[in-house]
Amino acid sequence: MSEVIVRERYLKNGKKVYEYCFELAHEGGKRRRRTKSGFATKREARAAGRQALYEYENVGEVVVDNNISYSDFLDFWIENDCKNTCKEQTIKGYEKKIKLYIKPELGAYRIKSINKDNLQAFITDLYNDGFSVNTVTSIKGLLTKSFNFAVDRNYIPASPAVNLVIPKNKQPDRPTRFKQHIFLEKDQVDKIFERFPKGTSSFIPLKIAYHTGMRPGEVFGLIWDDIDFVNKTITVNRQVQWYAGKRTEEEKKRTNGTSESNGYWYFCEPKYKSYRTIDIDDTLLDILKEEYEKQQRACEYYDEYYSHYYSDFKVTDEILRRNTVFPQNRIGETCTEHEVNFVCRREDGSYVSSRTMQHVSRIVHMQLVITDYDTYSLRHTHGTMLVEQGADIIYVQRRLGHKSAGAKPVRNPEREKPKWEDTITNRMLHWSYTPEQKEEVKKALAAGVPKATILTYFYPEVTVEKMSSYRKKQ
Repeated sequence: MSEVIVRERYLKNGKKVYEYCFELAHEGGKRRRRTKSGFATKREARAAGRQALYEYENVGEVVVDNNISYSDFLDFWIENDCKNTCKEQTIKGYEKKIKLYIKPELGAYRIKSINKDNLQAFITDLYNDGFSVNTVTSIKGLLTKSFNFAVDRNYIPASPAVNLVIPKNKQPDRPTRFKQHIFLEKDQVDKIFERFPKGTSSFIPLKIAYHTGMRPGEVFGLIWDDIDFVNKTITVNRQVQWYAGKRTEEEKKRTNGTSESNGYWYFCEPKYKSYRTIDIDDTLLDILKEEYEKQQRACEYYDEYYSHYYSDFKVTDEILRRNTVFPQNRIGETCTEHEVNFVCRREDGSYVSSRTMQHVSRIVHMQLVITDYDTYSLRHTHGTMLVEQGADIIYVQRRLGHKSAGAKPVRNPEREKPKWEDTITNRMLHWSYTPEQKEEVKKALAAGVPKATILTYFYPEVTVEKMSSYRKKQ
């Protein structure tokens, strides 16, 4: 076993410090030493050297500065691991949870001092404070990943974040926090589209969300190449996100929301890599056809004054690199070979971003007095309609791009499920607008059309005869 040697060293200013040194394993027949200086006394240097030697003999490598606080290490982990393996939006989520929950409780401790009991108590306290299981699970995942990285970088010999338990089978001390997305009734949907009618910048994204159940980032990331007018489908290939950039607090106050801000929009893969192609009804198809033709005419009319956007990389099917971290595909007005033809644009071609939904929410809350409305309400309403109409749950989950069939409830548990006849009649009002089409629903009910054919109701051209023939095929 090697021996720790302590010796004096002098800094450039003449100050005397102490350094420890010990032999490492030879490599290629050459001697290797481990040294560290800066200790005020010989005793401190010898104690640190013995600890380093002990860890080297037992782990195989010297722990590097294991006196670092967990707070500083988390910053190191984000910078040196997460930024190489995670999407920007994922990193923002990590940083938010670290800042709000982990650092206030564990950040001040040395990373080497934290043990499993500390972490288990932290997880249990979060659960008892009413945080949802999903939130506690994600925080537990951050602990596991960060401590695994600490082991990999030799800050600690073993991870304390092993087999941490979330007490799911006991009642928390406080009620679990849960924000329920609401289902919008027909009169509420009518109010929203009366307030944001055709011609307003919010009309197209709201209609797409209502008729497809797509996430806001997916809606605002649509380009015209994603829409198949012949086969009546929309393909979800990406989402759009905002990169805020690094700014001081003063810069944020001065430039936030202005052209001076150094942030930018960028394309990234959909949440959970939920690439999918979904059917759309004729109502939405006609709206999109009209919007496409309108944009073509506007581009010609405005000519050089029409806004054009470009991305760093291609934005079509070539982006489907599902086993790699998707790079930020930056969007800007600087010309490249990859022009981006957004679906959501104003008359002059300027991009309608997802920030317009914040304005929509304020109007819906204050003017329409639908206080529980949020940007996911239309998506939730779409999914709820499908489930209540008898659509297969797996189909609905795939259409919405959920990670799994049990990812989240699609309908409000407190809502009494309406009778089947009332459901069809009421939901038909969402998708059809003529008395003749409403009559078709009543005839279909009388003909005994099964629930499994409900999706055909979303297409106005479907007649009773077609639905009855579909029933016979089943």
